[in-house]
Amino acid sequence: MNRPQIVRFAAFVTVLAVLLGYVVYHRTSPNATAYTTVPTKKQQTKTVTNLENYFVNYRMHRDRVMTEEIATLKALTNNPSISQSAKDQASATMVRDTQELKAETQAEGLLSARGFPLSAVTVTQNKAVVVIGAAHLNTQQIGRIANTLTEVTSLPPQDVVIFPKS
Repeated sequence: MNRPQIVRFAAFVTVLAVLLGYVVYHRTSPNATAYTTVPTKKQQTKTVTNLENYFVNYRMHRDRVMTEEIATLKALTNNPSISQSAKDQASATMVRDTQELKAETQAEGLLSARGFPLSAVTVTQNKAVVVIGAAHLNTQQIGRIANTLTEVTSLPPQDVVIFPKS
């Protein structure tokens, strides 16, 4: 390599390092742009980190509560001093809770695949509640979300509640 080639190569590597540093800094910056659908002037943009944290914290809390409930129900079913009817009821509750958690996880996965990566779903015997990470939702998006939940839960659309969260 002659001197001009070395100088050009060094300049290229320097520019590349600066660009990489810029990208890394701004991807991890708390001032990152928000995940919203068509923001308006009056809306404050929230950081992706804050919105993502809401959904991560929700899921962690849900999993912690579910783990504690299942441990309690298992303890009841294994307790010899509990009546058989109470054990049967605890087992039925454990099965129902597991099915609901499975439906919630499946619905969140499908919603993510259908363009709603930030979602939290709660399913009960007669209702499904969905929180979607978006400033607002149009009727087409609401329809896709409701269809996804009715597919997973077999609940009618009127028993699906959808909330946008920004």
